[in-house]
Amino acid sequence: MSSEPLAEGAPRRGGSLRGAGPMRRGDALADLGFTEVPTTQDGGADTMRPGALRGAARGRNLDGLAHTLFLRLSPVIAAVVLATQVVIAWVNYGDQIRMEGARAQMMADMTARVLARPGWTGDHASQLQALALDPAFRFALLRDAAGGAVGRLGEEPRGRNFERIQVSAEIDPGPAAQPAGSLTLVLSAEGLRANAEKQFVMVLGASLALILAFALALRIAVGRHVLAPLRRLLAAMGEVEHKRWVTVDLAGRRRPSREIADISAAFNRMVEGLKSGDEARHLLAELERTHARLAEANGLVMESLGYARRIQQAVLPGPAALRGAGLEVAVLWEPLHVVGGDYYWIEEIDGHGIVVVADCTGHGVPGAFLTLIVATALDRILHDQGLRRPDEILAALDGVVRARLRQETSAPDGSDDGLDCGICVVDRATGVLHFAGAGLALTVLADNGTTRIKGRRHGLGYRRTGREEPIAAVEIPLRDRPTFFLMTDGVSDQMGGASRRLLGHRGVAEILGRHQDMPLAGQVAALEAALAVHRGAEPRRDDMALVAFRPTTG
Repeated sequence: MSSEPLAEGAPRRGGSLRGAGPMRRGDALADLGFTEVPTTQDGGADTMRPGALRGAARGRNLDGLAHTLFLRLSPVIAAVVLATQVVIAWVNYGDQIRMEGARAQMMADMTARVLARPGWTGDHASQLQALALDPAFRFALLRDAAGGAVGRLGEEPRGRNFERIQVSAEIDPGPAAQPAGSLTLVLSAEGLRANAEKQFVMVLGASLALILAFALALRIAVGRHVLAPLRRLLAAMGEVEHKRWVTVDLAGRRRPSREIADISAAFNRMVEGLKSGDEARHLLAELERTHARLAEANGLVMESLGYARRIQQAVLPGPAALRGAGLEVAVLWEPLHVVGGDYYWIEEIDGHGIVVVADCTGHGVPGAFLTLIVATALDRILHDQGLRRPDEILAALDGVVRARLRQETSAPDGSDDGLDCGICVVDRATGVLHFAGAGLALTVLADNGTTRIKGRRHGLGYRRTGREEPIAAVEIPLRDRPTFFLMTDGVSDQMGGASRRLLGHRGVAEILGRHQDMPLAGQVAALEAALAVHRGAEPRRDDMALVAFRPTTG
């Protein structure tokens, strides 16, 4: 939005509601165009001098609007209508030429078949006379096999080719014999051309009639829905100039267009505001106070969210938490807002490397509250209960979430929230990774390609439907040092590209495959950059959480 510097000595506005400061009453009047209208303390008795309201509108001919619209639109409509009709006439003329050519060819072929008999060179007059009966006939020429003329009828055509139709047919006495001669037939196309010219004249007349009808309809419509309401508005302005606070009637038989109705409604509101100047000043003052309170409340909310983000980040473990488990780890965690509902847990316990990624319902503050429940539950499950199998951990986490959200009972305040979760337990002693998922999958990147191992389709929590599948664990050997990626759907559900499509798990796998020779942190950084390129101007749609890990060489 462009802006111009203030002229020297001009008063500066107090600002707007977007942060430029409080708005004074005079600013509102200046925005409406009444910069020359003095305000007083008498409730509007001397609000404006005569002539200040109508301004440049005085003396202008409103009928010039219909005239201008006609001059601007009529040539365009005339050109479009004429071009359309000319194209239609040309197509019709071409179709008639083709049909007449087909008819001429059929006449020539039938006459050639009749002549295909012995001695036809001396007995052909009746066939040529039959051709001459056609009203469009102009000329016929018979030639023998050597090309010599053996008969002709009519005057040989001269002049322009588009005024005649000329076809030829071979005189073939039998399937095994050579052509015995040929017949050339010429029909006149002058009738078709005259018909086309007549159609063009009719089209031109119809186009002129259509333009005149359009002009009349335009003038009537503009006069009824634009000019008449504008005259009423100008008349009301004249009354307001003399301090008679009248408003514009938006009802009636000649209803204004939507834009003029909006202007008239704004004018009516302005008149009402001028009638109650003190009330307007009080409203503006209250608006300024409300704006200040909203700004203060917004600052408090943003400060609280920033502190909440620090708390949520403090709950999340660092990549060094799995250093003792012999795993190289890289993490991508980015909430959609300041805080989010994606959560991850990585820890080395009793020689086992544990990696957990969870996608809680929603994002922002509600999702962040759920992550705190999940973090507390995981700490108790892993340290107090001592569970190490991923399927048992998921089952225990499901029970805790249902109990905390009161989903095991029919309580009216019970929620229908939950989370998708995937858990990997790396047992380095046996060289096996155990995985179990509920709504989340594990992506495995190895030398032979990328594999996606799905968990249970249903997540944890939520209200039971009776169709939940049992949670099962999968064992994956670590001998080939594959790379594992445990991620939420916020990573793959990225809208973008030329066709505005979702990237999907396949797209994420292709990006990871292109950078599999890089260090793990470099792979995650390359994935994040590729996601930004794919989105382009599209905003992100969800929180993102990804934990990548693989066994170290030691």
